[in-house]
Amino acid sequence: MEPLQPKPTLVILGAGHVGKAVAHLAHWLGFYVAVSDDRVEMCNPEAIPDGDAFYPVLMADLPAHLKITPWTYLVLTTRGVDVDVAGLPALLDTPAAYIGLIGSRRRWSMTRKQLLEKGVSEEKLGRVRSPIGLELNAETPEEIAVSILAEVIMLQKGGSGQAMAAQMEKKDVA
Repeated sequence: MEPLQPKPTLVILGAGHVGKAVAHLAHWLGFYVAVSDDRVEMCNPEAIPDGDAFYPVLMADLPAHLKITPWTYLVLTTRGVDVDVAGLPALLDTPAAYIGLIGSRRRWSMTRKQLLEKGVSEEKLGRVRSPIGLELNAETPEEIAVSILAEVIMLQKGGSGQAMAAQMEKKDVA
């Protein structure tokens, strides 16, 4: 017998084009989808029909409104470094299974530097995956969503992220 695990929750922080695409795909994949953005006009069922719950609050305030558990995956598709620096410390204190931040290596470097200056520890920052997603050369919001959710599923299920054909080649050689 396997223990009954709660349904995984995917929380999207940032309800722009990529966040909307992530919500759509995550809903289709069976996640409970929570959406958070401090812009109320973007954080509602009309703007993101595939969300199950909506939290139009600042990122730093989200843990007071939503219970974040070891079955919670946080996907930050936020609009910039300032939002990330203000909100990430509160998320780093949660038991979330995954904290992923969209953006370039440069963006994460700037965010990380500012958080270190604010006193956030290296250990806590080590929980953040950035840039997020598997390398697919994704360009559209939908392709980026596939990349992000492929990484989430890989980590959730213990996959390697390698192409299946490459894994078969290794087994054939052995």
